Amino acid sequence: MARVGLGLSALEAGPFNELLDAAVAADAAGFELIAVPEAWGREAFGILGHLAARTSHSRLATGIVNVYSRSPALIAMAAATLDELSEGRAVLGLGVSGARVIEGFHGEQMRRPLRQLREVTEAVRALLRRDPAGYSGELVRIAPGFTLRFVRGSERVPIFHASLTPAGIRQCAEVADGWFPFLSSADALGRDLALVRDGLERSGRARASFTVAPFVPALVDDDLAAARRAVKRHVAFYVGAMGRFYHETLTRHGFGAAVEAARQEWQAQRRDAAINAIPDEMVDAIAACGPASRVRARLDELRAAGADLPIAFLPMESSPAQVRRTIAAIA
Repeated sequence: MARVGLGLSALEAGPFNELLDAAVAADAAGFELIAVPEAWGREAFGILGHLAARTSHSRLATGIVNVYSRSPALIAMAAATLDELSEGRAVLGLGVSGARVIEGFHGEQMRRPLRQLREVTEAVRALLRRDPAGYSGELVRIAPGFTLRFVRGSERVPIFHASLTPAGIRQCAEVADGWFPFLSSADALGRDLALVRDGLERSGRARASFTVAPFVPALVDDDLAAARRAVKRHVAFYVGAMGRFYHETLTRHGFGAAVEAARQEWQAQRRDAAINAIPDEMVDAIAACGPASRVRARLDELRAAGADLPIAFLPMESSPAQVRRTIAAIA
C-alpha cells in the first residue's frame, strides 16, 4: 500500500460515532496517519486520546492546533500525554490559524505569527526532552527548573507545521520535522520544495529526514460534478471565513481572481454564489475527487511531485457513506 493519511475535518461537527468509525476503518485499512483538526468545535487532543484506545497502527496527529490559545507548556503536556496513550504514535501538527479564530474566538492577540510558531516549537521541544534550562525567546519564556514529570520516550514526538507562505515553508523545514501543505497543486508543491531545501540546508539536515504531507481535499464519488461541488464549498469556506492566509496561498498559485470573487460572495452571505465562483480548473488542480481511479491518480501525481505522505482531507459535510467509500477506495 502506498503511504497515505486521512484528515477528519468532514466529521468534526457531526455525531462523534461517525468520526470514530472513520478513524477505526482507516486504521484497519492501513492508513499511516489520522489527523484531527481543531477550529471552534471539538478539542483535538481529547478526540485523539479516545482514538488512541480504539486504534492500533495509525499515527495520530493534531491537524492542526494553533500556537496561541494554549501555552507552549500545555501543548507539550498534551503531546506527551497523547504519545503515552498511543504508545508512541503521536504527531504534533502546529500552525498559526487566522485572526478570526485567534482574536475573534480565543480573544488572543495574533502577534508575529512566524516568530510565535518558531518559539513555541522550540519551547515544546525543550520540554519534551526534559531540558531543565527552560526557554527564553522574544515571545515565549519558560522558567528554568521545570521538567515534565512523566515523560518517557516522547522526546522525539514529530512536529509538523501547517505553513502556507514562502517564509513559513522555509522556516518549517528549518525547525520542524515535517510540513502539512494545504490547497496545493502538484506544480505548486514542486516549486515550494525549493523552499524546503533551503530550510533544510540552513539546519544541516537531509531531505530524507523531513516529511512532506500535503492535506488534499479528497472525495470518491462516481458523480464528478457532485464531488467537485463538495470541494468547491470546502474551498469557498476557507477563503471566505478563515482569514487571509488561504486566500493568499491560492492567489500565489494563480487563482487570485476566483478566490477574491468567492471571498466577496461568501462574506456577503451569498453562499451558492461563492461556491460557483470556484472554477473546475482550481478543483482539479488542488483536490482529488471523482471516481476512485481519478482520485488515486491525483494522489500519485502529488507523490511524483515530491509528497511523501498525501493526506486525504475529506470535504466538510461529506456523508458517512462517502467517507467509507473514500477510505476503501484509496487504502
